[in-house]
Amino acid sequence: MARRYRLKARAQRQEDNRRRIVEAAYQLHMTIGASRATTSAIARLAGVRRPTVQRHFPDLVSLFMACSLHGMQLDPPPDPAAWQQLVDPRHRLLTALCELYPYYRRNRAVFGDIPNFEGVPGLEALFAALAQQRDRQRGILAEGWQVADDRQESLMAALGHALDFWAWRSLTEGQGLDDEKAALLMAEMVQGLAP
Repeated sequence: MARRYRLKARAQRQEDNRRRIVEAAYQLHMTIGASRATTSAIARLAGVRRPTVQRHFPDLVSLFMACSLHGMQLDPPPDPAAWQQLVDPRHRLLTALCELYPYYRRNRAVFGDIPNFEGVPGLEALFAALAQQRDRQRGILAEGWQVADDRQESLMAALGHALDFWAWRSLTEGQGLDDEKAALLMAEMVQGLAP
């Protein structure tokens, strides 16, 4: 009986350590970016030793994925399915951008750091999922616009640009617009393609 209790207590300690490591990594990813979050810094913040971090997460990919999942549970991205309920494409676009841009603001350290991980083996599925999410968002926002056939490509490009993190960052951090003004400007840009 005592052995079973010790094993259960050990398993609980391991689970607590894993949780603290993921929370520490998430905190660092949100503040300084994942590319600057060293194993030593994560261990220090989690209150564990560096080998403990490496035992739970033997490679960058496993830690990055656990941290990404944790972040999406804490702050899920806007749900494009809710946008489909809005019939007017202009209103749908503005609603989407007014939800998406504050999400970008809250997660800017993570999104800004993503280019540092492109081409890292093992993260292909994550990047494919992000691309699929962007395509789905753009497809939903493209519904209902009355544009000429020769303007469809421009509409899709404008919607893609409006959804882009770097476009948001340019307008807000580069040009000084707040999220709402940036969303309005991008919505007006897209509306310029419609008669």
